[in-house]
Amino acid sequence: MSYSIENADRLRWQMRAHIILAQFLDAATQQGLPAIAWTIATTGAITGTVNGLGVTADEQRQHFNAWVAYLQAEPTGRIRRDGSATLYAKFEWGDEPAGAIRAEVVPPMDAEGGGL
Repeated sequence: MSYSIENADRLRWQMRAHIILAQFLDAATQQGLPAIAWTIATTGAITGTVNGLGVTADEQRQHFNAWVAYLQAEPTGRIRRDGSATLYAKFEWGDEPAGAIRAEVVPPMDAEGGGL
């Protein structure tokens, strides 16, 4: 039995993701979560990206951790030799995987040893 993914399937997945994202944004308003960038793929996967512009590396990690806590996700990370870090966490919403949240954290140029 073969299943062909149709455009209608992709649009249905994206509509479901928009409903989930609306729930996230409502919770952000209610709970004081920081604003982050959101992307919805044609598969319906939702990706939240914590922006590093205009905030310190510590604030960026705090924003990431706040969303990870709300989404009840398990974070992972990788620290590179230059002191920068990639933070990542997959999350589920309901019965299906819904997406991921990520952050690219770069320490200030004048930080000694990176301080992550």
